[in-house]
Amino acid sequence: MSSDKKSTNETPSDEKVIPTTVKTIAGQIVEVKPKEPEEKEAFREDNLEMSQMTFRQRWAIRKQRIKNEMEGMARIQKVEYLLSYFKWPLIFVVGGILIFILFWVGIRNASKPVILSAAYINLSEGVYPTEEIYADYDNYTSPDGLITKNMGSYKMDTAVHFDLETYEKQYNNDSNDYSLTQFPILCTSNFFDVVITDRKGLEFCSASNLIVDPETVISSNTVLALRSRQANAKDAQGIEYFYGYDITDTAFAKQLGYPDKVYLAFPGQSEDNKQHAERFLIYLFSQEP
Repeated sequence: MSSDKKSTNETPSDEKVIPTTVKTIAGQIVEVKPKEPEEKEAFREDNLEMSQMTFRQRWAIRKQRIKNEMEGMARIQKVEYLLSYFKWPLIFVVGGILIFILFWVGIRNASKPVILSAAYINLSEGVYPTEEIYADYDNYTSPDGLITKNMGSYKMDTAVHFDLETYEKQYNNDSNDYSLTQFPILCTSNFFDVVITDRKGLEFCSASNLIVDPETVISSNTVLALRSRQANAKDAQGIEYFYGYDITDTAFAKQLGYPDKVYLAFPGQSEDNKQHAERFLIYLFSQEP
């Protein structure tokens, strides 16, 4: 009897007992499965191989793994899986974009003047307009009843030079030239209310989409009143179109030292741009030359 009981409790010598770790939590026995060293080693080896591959090879492998993981998933499950997989890269990218936007808006709001932001293209050498040229405009009351006095400062950008004939040489000499880098960004971000330029600058800006159709900026009444002063130039497709006004004979333009014709164009289309441009345009042609 004893011998039979003994034989039933014995463990065969050819069988291996896999140990487990047992923990007691609040009186409950919890079994923790043993680690699987083989899978861990395989993971390490896989990482080592991946580190020696090119970015394109690593991405191809990851792409295939993602495809395999998503096989059989519903569309919403695939979306959830991808969002989970790329969570941190998405957070960093979106966060970086938001920070850049907030930074840019902060700078723009802090630096953009209240009265007028004007860019002067192709000024003669040695000519640098100051706020003194706006002396009359400081006390100007526009037809809408708004008085410009004590409204704020002006922004005058004079370091801009454009010419379609010399553009390629200008770019080759210095691709980081302010005229080719920062200035176009300011134009397309509604920073400038008006652009004052010679003929070459007008042609460059129209062909480069740095200025817009004046009819999208100023009122129809002002467009009609100044129709005889309209100045055309070719757009990016080589089609001639209405892009500005000839202001050569105005008292304001005569202070600037341009040797030939002077033109006024509009790069911005925000509500502020429209108000400032309309007010300044009416002022220009209400003054005695």
